[in-house]
Amino acid sequence: MYYTSTLSPQVADTDMQGHVNFLAYSNWFDRVRVPIYKEFSPDLNFRDHGIVVLHTEVTFIHEVYVHHDVEIRTWVSLIGVKSFEVTQELWQQGERCATGRTVFCAFDFTSHKSEPISSKFREALERYHYDPTA
Repeated sequence: MYYTSTLSPQVADTDMQGHVNFLAYSNWFDRVRVPIYKEFSPDLNFRDHGIVVLHTEVTFIHEVYVHHDVEIRTWVSLIGVKSFEVTQELWQQGERCATGRTVFCAFDFTSHKSEPISSKFREALERYHYDPTA
């Protein structure tokens, strides 16, 4: 299932006319992925092994305004051998306003190579796995 996070847009996130600037979306999506990051490393210390972003995209569907909180729904949509995908939706006042998709790869920072997702981390990812079409 997906998990939700609620954020309050700040004036600094806007274009000064009350519309949230597109740059805020990626920042918000990253901020609410922290629980997944902590599954990999509870102290967020990725000295030797960690995850890296391979691809990220945001699709804008509707304007977001500073006057109302946003809800971000986050889930793991795909799990591979070395990589996984996180999908996110940004909602405001009952309307889906944006979607995001980020592909991560398990990474060994010592050898600078991708590596298989550990069984412990795979179990954590499975807890966040969700298929909205099912």
